[in-house]
Amino acid sequence: MKTEPSTIGVHYDACYERHDTGPGHPESAVRYRTLREALTRLPPEFIRFAGRKATVEEVQLAHAVYYPDVVYRDVLELADRLRTGDTAISAESYDVALEATGAVLAAVDAVMRGEMTRAFCAVRPPGHHATAELGMGFCIFNHVAIAANYLRKNYDVKRIAIIDWDVHHGNGTEAIFDEDPDVFSFSLHEQGGYPHTGAADYHGSGAGVGTTLNIPLPRGSGGDLAIAKWDEAAGPALDEFGPEFVLISAGFDARKDEPISGLRWEDETFATLTRRVVALAEKHAAGRIVSVLEGGYNPDGLASAALAHVHALK
Repeated sequence: MKTEPSTIGVHYDACYERHDTGPGHPESAVRYRTLREALTRLPPEFIRFAGRKATVEEVQLAHAVYYPDVVYRDVLELADRLRTGDTAISAESYDVALEATGAVLAAVDAVMRGEMTRAFCAVRPPGHHATAELGMGFCIFNHVAIAANYLRKNYDVKRIAIIDWDVHHGNGTEAIFDEDPDVFSFSLHEQGGYPHTGAADYHGSGAGVGTTLNIPLPRGSGGDLAIAKWDEAAGPALDEFGPEFVLISAGFDARKDEPISGLRWEDETFATLTRRVVALAEKHAAGRIVSVLEGGYNPDGLASAALAHVHALK
């Protein structure tokens, strides 16, 4: 049965706390638990939906055929980190990462079936730094990249926008779609930070020139500048592109008081950006948005900013 157009789905699950990054790691189960508990207090009009486990074949939609096996073997051998980069892992990390990707794909299916208009997926580990062949930057599988290719494989959707406002450049997503003219990769991030990519003068390569947009923001800047840059550059470019579906890499580590960030956004910054994206999606994509948690390492700040984002999806 089709629900009303403004239905917002929210996914969260304690299973993601099984991914153990070790003592003192910023991307911890503690920060996730704080967010999960906050999401349980959302009013009933926000509908919680169940996830599922992604298949290896689904992961391979955006990753090299051999890459899932690399992750599986590293986890099986009880390695502390992925061999491909700076991502801490534990005995259950492979399964948890598949659950995270699967939840995003479940959200895509629900939105495309009209069961909800928009969705927020609170999952971990994050994904936007993972390239086709490398897990890095706390990330194992690139959930939004897999979702974009899943959409194109399974539905009549050709043009997809991926909007990334994590404080760190979404290098993995950009690399996966570097030459793809049908996926617009936009990243709003802190200049000069990890992973030291995302220059403003890079716009993609080959057939994909023009569908990559990076807006680095100076350290110490606040949300007003981010909104101004959206209105000046990102909004018009995305409007011209005309996406049929919008995916958000929703990091909340650009918020003030973050331990590994130099930006100073308020909760209202995230709400304002969300409303801008909703307007874009309403114009071009029948309102369809799936938002996926990325960073955010001050637990209370993460919960506060994420709630502002979820409410603005309405």
